Amino acid sequence: MMSENSNIKITRLCLLTELDHLSVFLDHIREIAQTAGLAEAQISRLELAMEEALVNVFNYAYEGRTHAYTVFCQVTIQAGGLTVDIVDDGPPFDPLARTDPDTSLELDERQPGGLGILLIKSLIDEVSYHREDGRNVLSLRITQAVHEG
Repeated sequence: MMSENSNIKITRLCLLTELDHLSVFLDHIREIAQTAGLAEAQISRLELAMEEALVNVFNYAYEGRTHAYTVFCQVTIQAGGLTVDIVDDGPPFDPLARTDPDTSLELDERQPGGLGILLIKSLIDEVSYHREDGRNVLSLRITQAVHEG
């Protein structure tokens, strides 16, 4: 679904939490980002960050539940950037609340986890989290090299 308000374009996508649906969804994100005028390097960074975030939602937000659930994504294109909000109904979880892992330690000295969100933070210009209407919302924003299309 696409709606327009002045120079803001919003696309809403719904995805089953099954890995075999992921590539189709990432193709949609790529098309939207291309339409928004993002540079190829930015699109690749966005795709990798989205894949990491979605796989984490698939693996952890609905852990222990017996059937596939849905993840809702809203892509907002506006002057100066593109934002993807990833929304899930899982238990409250703020991935940004964790301390970044110490990558200077040897692998066997590190605490498990945290590398995915560290990767996302390194790929995306702005990452934020909030809880809204009983749902987790992770926002990924690309702010550079977007031009009017």
